Amino acid sequence: MKGVKRKMKLIIVLITLLLTAYTLMLDYLDYRNRNAPIPENVKDIYDEETYKKRNDYETESAKLSLIDKMVGLPLSLIVLTLNIHSLLYDCAAGFTENVYLKTLFMFGVLFFLSSVVIDNIFDWYDTFVIEEKYGFNKTTRKTFIADALKHLLITQCLITGGAVALFMYLYFTFGDLVFIIFFFVVTAFIVIMFFFNHVFSKLFNKFTPVEDGALKDKIFALADATGYPVKRVLIMDGSRRSTRLNAYFTGFGKSKTIVLYDTLLEKMDEDEVVAVLAHEIGHAKHRHTLKGIPFSVLMVAALLFIAQLFVSQEAISLAFGFEELNIAFGLYISLLIAVPFLLPANIPMNSLMRKYERDADAYAAEHAGAENLISALKKLARENYSNLTPHPLVVKLTHSHPTISQRVEHLASLAAQGASK
Repeated sequence: MKGVKRKMKLIIVLITLLLTAYTLMLDYLDYRNRNAPIPENVKDIYDEETYKKRNDYETESAKLSLIDKMVGLPLSLIVLTLNIHSLLYDCAAGFTENVYLKTLFMFGVLFFLSSVVIDNIFDWYDTFVIEEKYGFNKTTRKTFIADALKHLLITQCLITGGAVALFMYLYFTFGDLVFIIFFFVVTAFIVIMFFFNHVFSKLFNKFTPVEDGALKDKIFALADATGYPVKRVLIMDGSRRSTRLNAYFTGFGKSKTIVLYDTLLEKMDEDEVVAVLAHEIGHAKHRHTLKGIPFSVLMVAALLFIAQLFVSQEAISLAFGFEELNIAFGLYISLLIAVPFLLPANIPMNSLMRKYERDADAYAAEHAGAENLISALKKLARENYSNLTPHPLVVKLTHSHPTISQRVEHLASLAAQGASK
């Protein structure tokens, strides 16, 4: 049994090392490619001075990310090799025999140390040193702390803690049927998040209706022309935290809502804003959000299938210091084991997402003008310090959007086709 436990622990440690090596490889490829020749069709995005500043920003961000990983990896290995999970679980037994409380204490302490303490230290430095230095940060320290507390309450306590407790309850009640039941629970949660993410956004941002005027008239004219009924157009106070630009649509049925960052309105003219919105409407008209749900559901099914193979394996719990099978820890390790098996699925999924972006760009070109969208995309790239030369392998493995050069090339070809008709 000791040999089995050692092999099990070694496998988990190796998976942890390989996953870190994988992310480091991707970071290195992008970093090495930062000085690659800029494609001709996007050379006008940055002037020489701004491009140098943008590369300096990427260098500092890459260094911080590397330090983050070099801190996180040893800590993860210490937690695994020294059986910290089981030690915390046994520690909790000193004040309660309730299995749910012991489990939540075990994961809660580790989540608090990793997410609240360590991650927030790096986030603080990134926000108030790097982002501040390069002119992105608008977040006050009070807002930063408030956001961190909200994320702790919602993400760690309510969602993660609730999911773990629910999984345990269903397992103790229904046995292996938990995986089927939990599949439907998680699927329902995914659907809710797809359609009601705007509700959660209100916990962090303020939204005000767009003012009457030419822009509002153009937006509603676009919605009418495309047959996309919009109930509201809202302005989000993105400038409270950053100078970065963005826009999105949310809701369904009669609750369709377009959300514009106030920074977007500051940096773009009305025709460019309308082009960005036409792109978002293109996603809606092609039902890209709905089409994406099945892929998320398939990933959940794959995760739970792999989990079913390992959750009940007592050897996993024993290998990490538990005296008997621990269902919650088995689930945690199962999800860790599942990651390498699911990484290849990202390739076709991201390829499909990039196709969706091209389809939405084509829709915007038809209804708002290709040149307007090209101009808007270039402003988005400039203001957000986008990478003009990401490594092709990184794009294939991880990018849900085509590169800015690829998007401009596609839109220019559409404009040329339209002009020749």
